[in-house]
Parts: sequence; structure tokens; C-alpha cells
Amino acid sequence: MPRPRLDCDTPSAIQRMIDTFWQLLTERNYRSITVTDIVRRANVNRNSFYYHFNKLDELAYRAIHDEVSRSPLLQSGGAGNVPDLQHWRRHVGELISTDEERKRTGRLTMIVGPHTDPVLYSAFHDNEREALLLVLGLTPEDVDSRTDLMLDFIIGGILGMLNRWLQMNEDRDTSPLTDDDATALAVRVYALLLENCLPTGRKAVR
Repeated sequence: MPRPRLDCDTPSAIQRMIDTFWQLLTERNYRSITVTDIVRRANVNRNSFYYHFNKLDELAYRAIHDEVSRSPLLQSGGAGNVPDLQHWRRHVGELISTDEERKRTGRLTMIVGPHTDPVLYSAFHDNEREALLLVLGLTPEDVDSRTDLMLDFIIGGILGMLNRWLQMNEDRDTSPLTDDDATALAVRVYALLLENCLPTGRKAVR
């Protein structure tokens, strides 16, 4: 899908549109959301929307990009600085327990929620893949067939965990997943990443 500019100006207007997108996604199906809905609730004019995005799908891509880029995995590593698993285990619980991370996770669960759309799955897949490559310090040209398959497997697993998270929180609406639950899930994903995708000869840094 066409990608919107990620370095455009007037972030306050963009952020209002992004926040509005997530709010509307809690209320209705993605395909029921219109540009008019976005600009009215975000209190921006239509020209502002079309200055930054060609269509709603591009706003959705940007919104998902921003949430994926705030992942604890990227905060602890990134740019090829792959942290040691034990180091990451110590810090991920603290990261996941923050209000900001709970908000981020809540938004990402909407990708597997009742109002989702294949466009959102595709945007998540593309952004998560780019994020994992960044953590590993790889470019798309570096990816062989084995790593390509493992990346798809891990992204599918993350989507599965988001779905499970959503179901468990719905079943236990007064007792959401604990930080320990979240840490265990996140650490397992990271372990798979280190075990299967780290290039031969590379060592995690402490």
C-alpha cells in the first residue's frame, strides 16, 4: 500500500487525526470510518488531512507505525544493538507496566478486534517486519528465505498473542493480564528472535 510521509510537519494536527482514528476504531468497523469523521472529530480541515495523507488507509498505516515504533523491543535494542536476553528480561516488565505501554497495547489489540480490516493487518505486518529488521540490524536485502519465514512466523505469533490478550481481558474484564503475563509473552517472542534470526557470528550486547 502507498505509505504516507513519516516526517511531515504540524505534528499536533497529525496527532489529533491519529488519536481520532483510534477512538473511532473502538466505536465502529474500519470501513465505516470516513475522512469526514476524522476531520470533524479531530477539529482539522479536510485540506489538512489531504496534505498529509492521500486516503484513510495511509492514516491507518501511520497510526500503526507510530505504535509499533514505540515497542519495548525497539526501546531496549534497535539499530542492530541487540540486547542480551537476560538484560531485556529485566527491563521489559518495567516498560510494559507503564500507562503509555498499556495504551499502546490496547490500540494494537484493535488490529485483531471486531472492527478490524485486512488493511490494518497488512499495515501491522509491514511495520512490525521493519521494526524487527531494525532490531536485528538487517536490511531487506540481507534477509534469506529462512529469516524471511521466521519473521513471518514471529509476526503471526505477535498477532496471535494480541488476540489472546484481547480475549483474556474480555473474559476477565476486572482482572486484565498481569505485567508478569505480558513479560513472559514478550520475552518468549524476543527469545525466538535471538535464537532464529540473529545473523551467524553476531552476539547480543549487554
